[in-house]
Amino acid sequence: MRRPQFILFIVLFYIGMAFASAATLEKEEEGFKIRVSDDGGAFNLSYVSEKTNAPIDFFVSHNDYASTYFSVLVDDMVYQLRRGSVSSINLVEKDQCVGLIFKLKEKLNVGVNFTFVPEVSRKGQGAIKVEVELENISSKSLNVALKGVFDTILGENAGVHFASSPYPYVSTEESFTNMSQLEWVRSSNGDESVQFLFDGNGITRPKMVAVANKDVLIGDRWIPIIKSGRTFNSVFSYNNSALCALWNTITLAPATKGTVTFYITMASKAKIPPTAQFLGEKGANLTGSDEILYTDSDGVVFSLGAITDNMLNMQYINDLLNRIRMLEEDPSNVDRNELLRLNAELDAILEKVRRL
Repeated sequence: MRRPQFILFIVLFYIGMAFASAATLEKEEEGFKIRVSDDGGAFNLSYVSEKTNAPIDFFVSHNDYASTYFSVLVDDMVYQLRRGSVSSINLVEKDQCVGLIFKLKEKLNVGVNFTFVPEVSRKGQGAIKVEVELENISSKSLNVALKGVFDTILGENAGVHFASSPYPYVSTEESFTNMSQLEWVRSSNGDESVQFLFDGNGITRPKMVAVANKDVLIGDRWIPIIKSGRTFNSVFSYNNSALCALWNTITLAPATKGTVTFYITMASKAKIPPTAQFLGEKGANLTGSDEILYTDSDGVVFSLGAITDNMLNMQYINDLLNRIRMLEEDPSNVDRNELLRLNAELDAILEKVRRL
């Protein structure tokens, strides 16, 4: 075979392999659809119009959904959960759940699972439970934090980019740290709506939620610089808004897991998406042995019921004690709330051990 033809053959072969290796999974409930792909670790939500039978995307779909993703902060290093930043991406499917598992360089497995909530899914309304499981697969303790960036599109077509529980119109850059006040953020075009629930029974409250131009939120900084009142324009894009949520750092001993949970609710036909009321009252599922030992300003709760078997070993307890000692040795820079949280976790572990 002549050399130019051989080179062309090799190029076409690898292009074909790349396309052949890509796989997608979908779940649909009452016209609402979840779609995940291992091609780049992408995901999107949509509503399938009854009139046109065509999907209406809730997040920007061009460029392989490159501006909607999760990131993790592992011991001060940021990793975007996308192809090229992780070792592998695998799809998972069971019942009403589809998801992605990202393996991060022998450090961390991150499972992102999207599950329809059947009791909320009805004509014109739906809900999805989002669970992000962080598993330490290394041989040492890791400090891990999660961030989600969602490049919303519905509100941009309506002029009013977002609405939230305290503010009916949010059309400029804002950040929020009080989830009890914020509760939810919605993007809507008037007919279809997507709504993020950040406060409610079983929800892991973020430490910060921000809305801004998508270029501000997908930058290199872990915590974006937000200027309240700034427009959703940038040098590269006009009127392009997105939402970002950041959760508190957690310490994971080897072979232990942590989970971040929130909900996305949806609506069509100009209906209002469900709020967190369908989750019941906060704390309603606690039993007598699960009494809350500590709740901080961001809603971090420690109870006996939150302590898993993996936390009842000396290695985990020693790592926890070392973390507490390091904070106490630097009083000028100590995060008082973090110190209280770690001590509450230690108290809960010791109390659970005492009851065994």
